[in-house]
Amino acid sequence: MVYLNISNKTVTFDIAKPVLYYKDILFFAPRLVFITNMHRPAKSLLICLFLTLCNGFSVGCRWMDDHKFIQHSETLMNLLNIMGGEFTTDSVDIPFPEDLYEQAEYLPTDDTIWFILQTLDKIAELFDGELDSVWDEKKVEIFLNVLTSQSDGLQSCVRAQKKNSKNLQMYFKRLNNHVLKRMAYSAHAWELVRKEVRTHLRRLVLLGSATENSI
Repeated sequence: MVYLNISNKTVTFDIAKPVLYYKDILFFAPRLVFITNMHRPAKSLLICLFLTLCNGFSVGCRWMDDHKFIQHSETLMNLLNIMGGEFTTDSVDIPFPEDLYEQAEYLPTDDTIWFILQTLDKIAELFDGELDSVWDEKKVEIFLNVLTSQSDGLQSCVRAQKKNSKNLQMYFKRLNNHVLKRMAYSAHAWELVRKEVRTHLRRLVLLGSATENSI
């Protein structure tokens, strides 16, 4: 790990995973003038570091670059649609965390991807519950496999471990306790959750598409 102070701003780099996004390039490029005015040893070190980071930028987030995020998202939506019957017209009595998605849109790219990852993990935890005799077991298994593949692909785009959103954790905990557990994991409870997950997948596609364009 390298800590670098440039123009009174301390920046942390994980050299073991040198991924640099477009937003980061916008920050560093103007500072090259500052680097040229430094003493030779320090200047050489910073130039090497900058070139290393730029090399990481050329790799970027391959999962996003190759549009695999969008492809997997579409597959997840299709699998969710055929998992049950028609979506219920009822809704859960828990506010959807729209504010968290809106905040995620303005986070650094790394943090936005982490938010997507956390949401996918929480969805996987939900579907790991008591699903016996509700939906076709094979369809659920395929859905979870694609979900895992999506998470693994996005994980390669994250430079460092992040803190999870406590508000997002609380939302999914309430979804589990106030809907699934309270309704004894009934078929109707799972249909309510399936509808809620569909909303999440739709928002994640929008969030991921915006992130893909910024890389």
